[in-house]
Amino acid sequence: MKQLVCLLLSIILFGCSLETNPIKSSFRKNDFLKEIIKEKEDYEIQVLLTKIDQYNSQVDFQEYKYQLDDNKYFYPASTIKLPIVVLALKKINELRSKGSEITLKSKIILNYKDDYSELLIRDSITSFQNLIADVFLVSDNSASNILIDFIGYNYFNEEMKNAGFDKTYLNHKFNPDPYVNSTWQISDLDNNLISSLNDNQKIIKTNDKTIGLEKGEKRYFKGEILDESLNFSEKNRSSITDMHNLIKYIFYPEIFDSTNTFNLNVEDYDFLRYWMSRFTYEDIGEKFIGDEKFFETYNKFFIHGDEQSLSNEQIRVYNKIGQAYGTSIDNGLIKNYQDNIEFILTATIYTNKNKVINDNFYEYDDIAVPFLAKLSRSIYSELVD
Repeated sequence: MKQLVCLLLSIILFGCSLETNPIKSSFRKNDFLKEIIKEKEDYEIQVLLTKIDQYNSQVDFQEYKYQLDDNKYFYPASTIKLPIVVLALKKINELRSKGSEITLKSKIILNYKDDYSELLIRDSITSFQNLIADVFLVSDNSASNILIDFIGYNYFNEEMKNAGFDKTYLNHKFNPDPYVNSTWQISDLDNNLISSLNDNQKIIKTNDKTIGLEKGEKRYFKGEILDESLNFSEKNRSSITDMHNLIKYIFYPEIFDSTNTFNLNVEDYDFLRYWMSRFTYEDIGEKFIGDEKFFETYNKFFIHGDEQSLSNEQIRVYNKIGQAYGTSIDNGLIKNYQDNIEFILTATIYTNKNKVINDNFYEYDDIAVPFLAKLSRSIYSELVD
């Protein structure tokens, strides 16, 4: 009798645990998602969710996982631009502590060295604010690559490791960009050089525990399809947990970054959150109106990904997307201020049915982006209920 009671109790608890995981509930209640997870291993799906509840001055975090494996490699694509921006803000504060008058809004001068290390005068003037805005509004590669030369590869990798993000590192810039092989030199208006020279860059290689570094059975290279996989062991890397935790740092620094690892002030956090939450045409994003490449929800896979115009402006997505080599990712905090719904969601899916890497046939529009959009909306509905 005792064994029967224990068995029944186990069944009840097991059933409840399934019901209380909003990720799994979302899969079961949506026909599209239900079909996708039948091939969850092939799609290399990983999901991490943190439900946030606030009671007066108390904040409660409940975490849920699905196929989470931080030793399984996926290409982070443009999601790694978020820590690049964070460290750019950190470096600006470090420069200011040494006497520089540089700010986010002050003008900076951009020149560059070409492949032959010859300094070419481009005579371009912008600001860090404009560069960062373009990173979040349209995931601009050129702006991101300038920020990489501002902070330096070694600086990025050392600072992320020191902050506890040991599975996040940067080895290369973003393509396409006409200046991808150039090195930017950044100066203030008094011609003081403030950028890194990226001397003696140390390439970070994946450790032996990492799996899934070989992508595709074939790869497209210089007009030919080669009968070999593409090895990602020296490409950029991050993990779902690292991405997710960085969002926690940005929105709840008093809880998750009490020592102020990134040396950011209140204005920095407000600046980050503002630009992370913008839709494409907001603020200076008005300059992209009329450009066929960029639509209103261009930079939002979660909630709004499968629509090109907003259907619900009440839901804000503070995020950074990424998409390349068949991998699609979104990472952000989703909040409806009116209904008091708030959660952090990080998810990735890999779509490459022909198993050829770099041929640009990746089922992004048919599977990947709809998956991320429907998953986030389904989880949102679960949390509302």
